[in-house]
Amino acid sequence: MTTDLFFTLRLLDCFPDLRLTADLSHYLVGREFAWPVDAPNHALIHRVLDQTWGLHGRIASREQIQIQPDFPQHRGWVDLFMGWWDYAIRSWRRRAGPDAVLTFLCELGPAPYAITGADGYELSDRWQEAQRMMRDIRALWESSADA
Repeated sequence: MTTDLFFTLRLLDCFPDLRLTADLSHYLVGREFAWPVDAPNHALIHRVLDQTWGLHGRIASREQIQIQPDFPQHRGWVDLFMGWWDYAIRSWRRRAGPDAVLTFLCELGPAPYAITGADGYELSDRWQEAQRMMRDIRALWESSADA
């Protein structure tokens, strides 16, 4: 229901206290954001993140719902999502109580989400990528505590 950015924004207008779990990859692919993402689109994402209480962790490009984050050609997309997640964590910390829990679900799934080669096997090691994502998110979490 919340995979469409504009529909989600309308929901937020109707239900300002709604607590979302955000999977930003759907918004990026669904709207086919141009690269680099412009300020108005960042503002739309930030509006969603300001009501986010959980995050689904996968990285998309404007064409693919899941990219391989370790491939060098995807570095810009990785940086984009890390920036959004950093914003989300900081926003959540401002809103959440001292005993609240922020859920981050590393969602690097197998095929058909993961792109496969002609042999049917994934192009990268999703487990290793998930482990790296976990470390990167923990680093964002720790750095946001100092802010």
